[in-house]
Amino acid sequence: MRSFGRFTRGGETFYGEVRADGVQRLTQAPWLGIDPDGTIANLGELQVAVPVEPSKLIAVGLNYADHIAEMKRTPLGTPLIWFKAPSSLLPHDGTIEIAFPEHQTDFEVELAVVIGARAKDVSVERALEYVFGYTVGEDISDRDLQRDEKQFGRAKSFDTYTPLGPFVYTEVDVSDLPIVLRQNGEIRQHARTSQMIYSVAEIVAFASQSLTLLPGDVIVTGTPAGVGPLRDGDEIEARIGDWPPLRNRVANAAK
Repeated sequence: MRSFGRFTRGGETFYGEVRADGVQRLTQAPWLGIDPDGTIANLGELQVAVPVEPSKLIAVGLNYADHIAEMKRTPLGTPLIWFKAPSSLLPHDGTIEIAFPEHQTDFEVELAVVIGARAKDVSVERALEYVFGYTVGEDISDRDLQRDEKQFGRAKSFDTYTPLGPFVYTEVDVSDLPIVLRQNGEIRQHARTSQMIYSVAEIVAFASQSLTLLPGDVIVTGTPAGVGPLRDGDEIEARIGDWPPLRNRVANAAK
């Protein structure tokens, strides 16, 4: 497995490949070509940023049967997709800010896919050729707005409502990995990616039939059962397989 991220130090932001306690700096985003600049930074001296800068942030809903049941929905027969605002992205160790504390605002852990090459009308058989790697994501959801407005985009796109990271992982098989979310140390969601109704290849192929997917675009692939409300002061840890966990704090947004 190789790990790539985006980092800041002072006023500088750069991409790099994580190697033990060091970061091999890159001249560009790794999905555009892995091009080291010849320098290594100390990981402990860097701030971990959101590892992607996508032109599109695509979400998939109702992709685990147990989550469909807990939400009292029915399968659609095709992937359910919508868009989340890229401005909702939040890095590892960032604070999820609940926009409306009086609303039910839920956590959802998800496998996130990072596109590596321009994809349009690709087949299921070739879809994984267009994937650069994967990371851990969360789809924070204002259920009150989702119910009242009958659509998902705004309810899931407030600033900080898409934690992602810490890094992007390549050379990994995501077909059957444990996916877990802990709230204040207690397991709330626990499933395996093999339980997804639509695989990564099927989702990428389906999305590419109507959209042109670009390098660096992100698709979050749906959440398993166990979603629940966030509260001011919570600590959330999301983990997939043996990848480093994505950790975030929760606070009510300042008014």
